[in-house]
Amino acid sequence: MDRAGPPPNDKVEALKAVAKNAGVNKTQLQSLCAVNGLPKTGNKPDLVKRLVDAIQQCVARGDGSTFNTFYNSFETIVPWFHTFVANTGLLQQSKPQPPQIPQTAIYPPVQNHGNTSNSYAMASYGVANGSSYNAPKGVSRPLDWYNQQRHDFQFKPSVFYEIQYRIGDVRECEPMQQHRQTVSIKLRISDHPQLSNIGNDPSLRIMMYCAAGKNGVQDIAFPYQSELKVNGGEVKANLRGLKNKPGSTRPVDITDSLRLRPNTYQNNIDFTYALTREPYYLVVYLCKTPTIEELVSRITKKIRAESVVTEIANKANDPDVVATSQVLSLKCPLSYMRLSKPCRGLNCGHIQCFDATSYLQLQEQGPQWLCPICSKSVPFDQLAIDEYAQGILEATPKTVEQVTIEPTGKWIEPGAEKVTVPDSAEASFVDDDDLYVSEVLSAANHGFSTPGRSTTGASTTLIGTPMNGSTGGTPSLAKSSNNNNKRSAPEVIDLTLSDDDEPPRPMKRANYGINTYYGSNS
Repeated sequence: MDRAGPPPNDKVEALKAVAKNAGVNKTQLQSLCAVNGLPKTGNKPDLVKRLVDAIQQCVARGDGSTFNTFYNSFETIVPWFHTFVANTGLLQQSKPQPPQIPQTAIYPPVQNHGNTSNSYAMASYGVANGSSYNAPKGVSRPLDWYNQQRHDFQFKPSVFYEIQYRIGDVRECEPMQQHRQTVSIKLRISDHPQLSNIGNDPSLRIMMYCAAGKNGVQDIAFPYQSELKVNGGEVKANLRGLKNKPGSTRPVDITDSLRLRPNTYQNNIDFTYALTREPYYLVVYLCKTPTIEELVSRITKKIRAESVVTEIANKANDPDVVATSQVLSLKCPLSYMRLSKPCRGLNCGHIQCFDATSYLQLQEQGPQWLCPICSKSVPFDQLAIDEYAQGILEATPKTVEQVTIEPTGKWIEPGAEKVTVPDSAEASFVDDDDLYVSEVLSAANHGFSTPGRSTTGASTTLIGTPMNGSTGGTPSLAKSSNNNNKRSAPEVIDLTLSDDDEPPRPMKRANYGINTYYGSNS
């Protein structure tokens, strides 16, 4: 079997150094083991030992072919492999090269100002501390020294805070299980030329970040018991985020608490914490914060109106579903205001939209990026403007709050519904505003009339309510009294009067249970 010769010693040392480097996370180590036919179970030290032992076995057997497979897998899975090997001088054909500032960098390298005893000088925008770059030889420095020099903390990216420049050094907050500890940072504007324009550009802000680890992409996380003071004044900020929601903590904006003029003034930043079992890492950044309006304008994805109509029609044609009309609200479920920029996630299955401005304002306070309607994940790059809902908003008055969506996809604006009452049914009810209370007549049968509408004429037709004394379930009929006593005009009660203006009511007379009907004499 062709083993392609024994593995070169310099490549062997390079693979070992990369495998032991703290910059290789557990997921990458598991991928390396899986690709090379090794078990990927266990913790990170077990995975590193497994890889190093396999490399040593290739050397002992002189199996250059298997070693080349290892080497190729490291080149593929570890993105900074070539840069690391070249700049550390582990390969004989490689010469150390000075680090190159990434093209995305805006500002020059960080300068060293202050104590570095507890700092991790990792700068993603240049070499930290302003010192000349000296490539480490072999193991004369810690194996992760290069990774610390070349890579800053990698926080999860946010559209609300774009990191531009790291101010000063990364400070380590040592574990403090019983006592309180304070980490102090000195900051002068004159020491950082990049901050000279901060007073003229309101989008530039100085923010405090904190992480619970230094390897891999980190969430912003402050110790549970912590407080932040700038120049002796406490900074009011939520350092815990949302309850049981990791990643919902925001960086602390300390710009307004700093004294920017004169630029030689030394600002004191004091971070006090307690009850920690693991180290935390504190760092100050200059960030650019776009406005919500700017972020809304960056939403370029669209959901075509034709695709929405087709989706509604397809659901209606499903034989297992009874097609009915549905109501589409034109109000945002977050702000309860009329939609301005209707949007939803590309993976959302509903047609109900939420307002883009309200959604981004909510995420700025506590980023969760969940749809308020279906709770699916909707990050910023998955937001899309719904042109179907946008067309409805443009075609309807601002007073319209909802429309009806037919199974065909057509929408109908709800009109004002008028209730018409037939003439034949007018006598079946009495309007309260037109209610007249008739005077109780003294009749031979002691009958009493019921309320009715006032009419002009000799006779008034009143419909009586059946009482227990009536037979057959129908009102009994009786003739009006033929005596010569003239009946007084009915008394009119004004229902618009208040209780204070209403005259005292007369005492009610007894009801003898006889219902009468007053009609024309026949």
